[in-house]
Parts: sequence; C-alpha cells; structure tokens
Amino acid sequence: MSAFPSNPVTPQCFVEEIVPALYVDLALADVARGIPWKLGLVLRGDQGGEWTLAIVDGELVIRPGRSEDCEITIVQRVEDWRSALWEGRPGLVSELVDALLKEGREGILHNRLRVVPQRAPRSLEGLSDIQGLVEAVIAGEPGTPDWRLGIRIGPGPIPETPQATIRLGAEQAEAIRRGDLHPVQALIAGQLRLEGDLGLILQLQAVAMTAMLPEP
Repeated sequence: MSAFPSNPVTPQCFVEEIVPALYVDLALADVARGIPWKLGLVLRGDQGGEWTLAIVDGELVIRPGRSEDCEITIVQRVEDWRSALWEGRPGLVSELVDALLKEGREGILHNRLRVVPQRAPRSLEGLSDIQGLVEAVIAGEPGTPDWRLGIRIGPGPIPETPQATIRLGAEQAEAIRRGDLHPVQALIAGQLRLEGDLGLILQLQAVAMTAMLPEP
C-alpha cells in the first residue's frame, strides 16, 4: 500500500499521519466502519507516546493521550514496534502485518488473518466482559532481547505487570510462521507456555474464535 513508508518514521508521524492514510486505503466494509470503538496505543521508550484512536460516525479520529475508556490498548516498547513494521522481526508477526498492508481488506478476509467483519460487533461485546493485561513474549535470537507485545483488555489504567503471559521460542515462532507447527501442538508439547491467569487467555481465545467463524 502506497501510504506505508519504506523507512522507519517516528511513532508520532506514523500514528498521526500514516495511520489515517492507511485507514482510507484499507477500504473497510461499511459494517466495520460503523462500529464505534476506542483503541489505545502506548509506545514506551525513545520518541514514544500515547494516543487514542476512535471510530466516530465512520471516521477515524486520533487524539494524543490514552483515554482510560478504551476497549483495547496496545502496550509496547518502541524498539519492538519498529522491528515488527520495518525489520521483519519476529517473522510470525511481521508477516501478518505485511499481509495486511499489501493486501488490505482482502488480506484480512481471505488470507492469513481470516477475520470476518460481520462478526466484529459480537466480538467487541465479548471483550466488554474481559478485564486484564496479557503479554505475548517471543524469545529473541541469541544476543537480542525478547520481543514483547502487551494488550490491555477493557477500560481503566494499565497494570504494572501482566495478569497473563504467552511465551514462545524464536524457533517455534518461525515454525508456526512456515506452517510446520500448529499453536495447539506447540502448547501440548510445552513449546508454547501460558503463565498467570489462564482463564483470561481462554476468554480471549473464545472471542478470537468468534471473530473468525463465518455467520451461520
């Protein structure tokens, strides 16, 4: 997609200038644009910041500062955010991002993500019953730090520590990306570990499955 910069930009530039252009380019279905929601974004570290992204009457509105009534908040270090968007690390995440950016709405509907917009209202209703901070951790290559992504579900302040953690080794993440390993197989074999409040993870899994199933 033409709006995505080939070289890294600052978080502020990306959120306040690039994201609105991407929103237009994605050509989301009317049902998706008609869903009112608020997404918080917290990027920590050099040049980081906090923002609230909201859909208001089908339009994307971006404000500085994170509103505590956001349904979902992404919490991440600037270096991890940058590595997924421009450095291809970790491959499991960057490939999904690349599919979305290159294939737009069709990439969401028919490719790797397979999210059905018609299910979105029901999925958001399910999220309203969940509260907590979940962190995904993918082990770094030798000599590199782990890659982390936190997701705060529900309104309120961001906890100091996550209530639940999903851990995955770098080799296992790459095997999942290639299609050689299914996440359930990795979980059964102990290659994917769940720590903390397992009930919270199971609730999120149920919401994700609802979003991916077609309408009856």
